[in-house]
Amino acid sequence: MKKSIAVILALIMMLSLMAGCTPGGTEPTETTMPTQESTVATQAPTQPTTEPTQAPAPMGTAESSSAQILNKIWMGYGENERFASYGGTVEHAINDAPGDLDLRNTEEITSKYLMPLDMLANVENGASLVHLMNSNIFTAAAFKLKDGTAVKDAAKALRDNIQKTQWLCGQPDHMLVAEAEGHLVMAFAAKENLDIFRQKLNDAYSGATIIYDEAVTA
Repeated sequence: MKKSIAVILALIMMLSLMAGCTPGGTEPTETTMPTQESTVATQAPTQPTTEPTQAPAPMGTAESSSAQILNKIWMGYGENERFASYGGTVEHAINDAPGDLDLRNTEEITSKYLMPLDMLANVENGASLVHLMNSNIFTAAAFKLKDGTAVKDAAKALRDNIQKTQWLCGQPDHMLVAEAEGHLVMAFAAKENLDIFRQKLNDAYSGATIIYDEAVTA
């Protein structure tokens, strides 16, 4: 099933290119992995000055604390609220559930999940959950911040990066950035999907703090 998801995503990318889908401004950054029909384009990142010091969670798993955060939210979805999705790195995706991200893949973290490159040194582990057919309809990620990291500064950097992004094939309607149990949780999505995610986040974590909750205006 994991291989089939990667094949599906590769086919979607090929169809997108045949259809002539182009960004509204700058050219998209090249990636080394399959992309979806709707992805984001960002300025080409510079090489990080500091690599993450902690080894990332194994790929193709949902063992990190970040995956547990997203999984608790996802488990709150009703059957009629769920959608086809995958989690984690594209090459080792988990079907219809959150999955661990590989922090060594800075291209994926910065271009697909929009974590600023200079913030990666403050992240212990990460996980994601993405709409299978269109990432701009729904993309969520969680990042465990290292002790001593200023949560509000990290949240602002992530929010600003989302808002300045130029989107391929239409942009998401809404975004949020929240803090839950030492994790930065972000989502950008169609408004209906974002509304459901917000509610499930609050249901799963009564102590969560929503730091940014706003329309995407890039």
